[in-house]
Formats: sequence, C-alpha cells, structure tokens
Amino acid sequence: MPLLPFIPPSRRRLSIYFGTILVSLIFYVFLSSLRDLVGSLEGVKSVQYPYNGKGPCALYEGLEDIFVVIRTGSNELHEKLPSILNTTMICVPHYGIWSDWEETYSGLHIANALDDIETDLLAHHSDFEYYRRLQEGGPGGFSPEEITSWSHASNTQFGRDTPAWKLDKWKFLPLAKKVYAQSPLSPWYMFIECDTYVFWDSLLNWLLRFDHTQPFYIGRQMNMGDNLFAYGGAGIIVSNPAMVMLVERYTSNEKFYNDFTIGQWAGDVVFGKVMSDAGISLSKAWPTLEGDMPATLEFKSTSSTGHPFWCYYATTYHHMSPDDIVSYYEFEQSWKLTSDGFPRNGDVFRHLAYSMMASEALNWDNLSNKIETEDASFEECRRICEARPDCVQFSLSSRICKTSNTVKLGYKQEQPSAEQVHSGWIKRRVKAFMDVNEASCSGQQWI
Repeated sequence: MPLLPFIPPSRRRLSIYFGTILVSLIFYVFLSSLRDLVGSLEGVKSVQYPYNGKGPCALYEGLEDIFVVIRTGSNELHEKLPSILNTTMICVPHYGIWSDWEETYSGLHIANALDDIETDLLAHHSDFEYYRRLQEGGPGGFSPEEITSWSHASNTQFGRDTPAWKLDKWKFLPLAKKVYAQSPLSPWYMFIECDTYVFWDSLLNWLLRFDHTQPFYIGRQMNMGDNLFAYGGAGIIVSNPAMVMLVERYTSNEKFYNDFTIGQWAGDVVFGKVMSDAGISLSKAWPTLEGDMPATLEFKSTSSTGHPFWCYYATTYHHMSPDDIVSYYEFEQSWKLTSDGFPRNGDVFRHLAYSMMASEALNWDNLSNKIETEDASFEECRRICEARPDCVQFSLSSRICKTSNTVKLGYKQEQPSAEQVHSGWIKRRVKAFMDVNEASCSGQQWI
C-alpha cells in the first residue's frame, strides 16, 4: 500500500534552502527511497512493515527496539495522523494506533483503547457519555453545532474543555495493558500523540544512556499537587521491566485505579500514580523531551543543571500542527545532508523561527505580554520597544501595544479584523540574543 499523500501545507517555512542542485537531488532520492522501503502496512493489532535494516532506515540503529504507541481520538485522527505517518513514522518498524473508535483508516487498523474498561463504567459513568454516543452513531453521529462548539473550546488549566479530551484520560492504563499483551518482549515502549514530533537520531543516541533491562519510566517532568508524572505529549518512554510492573500493578488493582482516574484531570497523572505505586521513580527528561512547540517556547530558559535550553539536542516537541510536522521533517532531512551532529534547540530556532521574524507580520501573534499603552499605532508601538534596550519584540491589537524581552515566534491569528494582532521583532536584537546563547554552549548537552 502506498503512503498516504502529504497534507498540502498552508504555509511552508521559507528558510529551508538547499545550497546546490545536487543537495536537492540527494534529498529527493532520500525521501523516495524511504517511501520505497514501506511495503504494505497491515496487522490486526498493530501497524508494522517488513523492516530489513537497509536503506535510509538503517541509519536509525536501535529503532527496532522501540514499540511506538500512538494515542489519538476519532475527532482528530483524520486531520493529524497522515502527517506523522508520512514523516517521523516512516522508519518505525513496530507501532500501533489506539483511539476511542475502532476503524480502518487507509488500510491501517485503528484499535479501540477503551473497550476492556469495567462494563458498568462504560455504560453509566458521565465521563463515557461521548464514548457511548460514538459507539452508537460513529464519528458522524454528532451534530455540526456540537462539533463547531468543541473545535472552539478553550484550553484550561485542566486541559481542553471537550468531551473527547475528558475521555482521553481513560486510555492510558488500558492502553498499556493492551500494548504489553501485543508486544511483551519489546525492550522499550514510547507513548506519543499525533502532534508529537520525534527526532529519532537524537532520541536513540540519548536512550543509550539507559539500561532497558532495568525499570525506567522516562519523561518530561510535571507536577499536579503531590503527583510527579511524565507529560504525555512530550513522549513517555518505558522500559520492558517497568511495563511489566505497571501492568501487574494496574491489573491487580483495577477498581482502585478506575476510582482514582475519576477524580483526575489527565491520564498521564494516573499513569504516573501507578508507576509510583509500583516503586518506579520518574527519570526527569526535560529539556531533552519538550512538551510544547518551539513557536511558543522561551529559548532563554535553563535546565536544573544550569545549561541553556538552547544548547540541548532537539528530541521531542508537542502541539505541532500537521504543517509544522512536515516543515520540521524537511528541516531534519536537510540537516542530515548538510550538517554534522544532531540539531539543537538553538538550531531549530535559527532555521525555523528566526527566518520567519519580520519587521512587521500582519495577523500574527508573537505572544508579547507586557501592555505598554492602549492607544498606539503600529509604528508608535515599535518606537516604544526600540526605546527599551531589553525589548526584542512587540505586537498591536485594537491599538493596545504590548512588548516583550523574551523572543517568541508565536502563530498566525484567525480572528475578526477588529481583534487581529500585528507583530514585529527588532531583528538586530534577536540576532544578538542568538549570538549570546550560541556562545554559552560548551559542547552539546544532554540532561
């Protein structure tokens, strides 16, 4: 079966240029050979293809030791899944896709992550009202008004306010049980989402630091009250012994953990609770594993060891749009052909953020947050920023001028004209910011 077609990006980062026609040709041949490697994608439980260790995929030594678990939902699968299947998942030999609705998508089996949950919960608990309607009427059983309302739901401190998101917390533990039953001998398991970008070169080399025969639970650390857990969107990595302990703990106390899940806001909190109860501590992985997208990150942040975020290898990002996934994949393949070593967060900023920063960007929010005045023109706002030595960017919306001493790319705005945001950057100061951060890197750093 051929690969799914790329989703045509509505925007492409114009920064990715190849120096010569030869490099462009090599890149084309590289991608073509990746597509040729992928035979039929089939399987009742997981999606796998006959990995033979040859061609471009042979560069990913050790990838065959990881079973990749893609957790998604029927509300987003058709929009988000194609981009990762055509990019970061091309060379992954062992993976499965689980959702809240069993279906076949372009020849791939999408399994139901929730069908083994306690029957009474599925039938009666309010958390599963969306699930019950989904099983009865399918994804097409919801009204256009409901779908529109959910698509515009706001993100809160407890996650996105939609029934599909509230259902998602129930997938984590049953999914771990299903994954282990399907692939009990995998040295590693990595749980990701459809909007998680993985730099496999970086991750595989970093993972060599860990012994897969020991119980490891690795992820981007977060706290919720007294609960320390790995954030799911950044990728959760579990060794085989840890998976055994997790599944045994969950299956022997399923009623207890179902009751615990009812009172929680996210499944990765529940996942971390079971790990902790099983005696497995979290191996904190930030900033190697990152839980957000570069467009919104503070690149001047530092790790707990004092190393600049800028200097760490780019390994995972989250909340990536399908267009972002494609653009980052193109950047990554270009990097392999033209550069030595692995790209760092700073390289990602330089190639995929800085090149898009302009003196003026219409309908763009660069996330400037300090209100300077509520009655200014765009040029007046620029002058306010330039008058402050530490100001690197500014934005204007409804004559409200905001500035920031933190560099962020932000994102395109799709709002009524009266509320549209126009942004600008003081590029010479952004360039100075990059130079200072680059000079601070004493070798490339792992956490």
